[in-house]
Amino acid sequence: MKKTIALLLAVPLALSGLAAAETPDPLRLIAVNVGKADALLLFSGSDVYLIDTGTAESWGALSAALRANGVTALTGVILTHTDKDHIGGLEALACSSIPVGAWYTSAFCAKEFKDGHPADIAAASRNQEAARLKSGDSLPLDRGTLTVLGPTASSDKENCNSVVLLAEGGGGSMLLAGDMEFPEEEALMAAGLIGGVDVLKVGNHGESDATSDAFAALAAPKIAVISTNSVEEPDTPAKRVVKALKRAGAQLAFTESASGGVEVSLAGGEAKAYLVSWEYPEEARGVVISGKSGQTDTISLTNTGSAAVDLSGWFIRSERGGQVFVFPEGASLDSGKSLTVSALDSPSAGDYVWRDKKVWHKSKDDAASLYDAWGRLMAEAD
Repeated sequence: MKKTIALLLAVPLALSGLAAAETPDPLRLIAVNVGKADALLLFSGSDVYLIDTGTAESWGALSAALRANGVTALTGVILTHTDKDHIGGLEALACSSIPVGAWYTSAFCAKEFKDGHPADIAAASRNQEAARLKSGDSLPLDRGTLTVLGPTASSDKENCNSVVLLAEGGGGSMLLAGDMEFPEEEALMAAGLIGGVDVLKVGNHGESDATSDAFAALAAPKIAVISTNSVEEPDTPAKRVVKALKRAGAQLAFTESASGGVEVSLAGGEAKAYLVSWEYPEEARGVVISGKSGQTDTISLTNTGSAAVDLSGWFIRSERGGQVFVFPEGASLDSGKSLTVSALDSPSAGDYVWRDKKVWHKSKDDAASLYDAWGRLMAEAD
């Protein structure tokens, strides 16, 4: 269940979470607080898109947002580009039980990957393929339209290969700028693709190399959302960017201002924005990491509590390698019982199998962390 706090913006706002629920929201965006990273949830009718997946470390925050908003399936996952603060949660998502209708990424990429493009790997793990997006493409969106504005051409700067989206619905529009910098902005403006919008998800976390004065004036958003964390990246948002957006008439909202993030909706042409946090369920205690072996590449959990624990969506993270295992929906551990998660190179299969090899280092320190589905740390082991 979601707890909603109205932002003090110069546009009509609902005064409470109850009022927000009673107002039709044909087009709704949640910019999840995943630190200096991006993870956006776009809702329209029966469709839900996830645009970027945050960092690997912020998967818990994204998982919590999905659960708090009742997202049990995704129409599509769109990766704007391949920087780690946009695709970091992709492995965990692919390993989760959340159904994904389609996978998308930019048609252009400035990086080379030894084992293949991350979007292709994620899609292949579900026996699907990842589609490439470029300017002029469109995606299905119930009760609205979702148009790809950029990229118009390949760039040697990965940020300027960002997928840029225009979502229209609810009598208005939202421009989602990915991490595009000045060169991609200029290309889109020159092509006549940028016009006035109600909502702007500001490009590149509000850094000074994006959101030019000309771009801000042309987009002229009523609400501008900046996904960043000024502790992780002190120069974000840049003062120039803030001034340019304010001159253009925008009211600013920052994901770091609330534990959940920022929610923006469009209904009847009216833009509303909120800082949001989530109501967390009671913690299920008692599950500990009872064993870990680099030799057999396994990890074991034991329920020392007096009641069974639902492990749906819980995840284990290898702190050295960064690999993540997500328990499927329906997983549970009875009181006094243990289970083992093996890897693909383990001598024998455990109760669950990690879709990876060499998860736990045989000789070096390799801490393990166990989190619940809401991203709360439940147990640790060296």
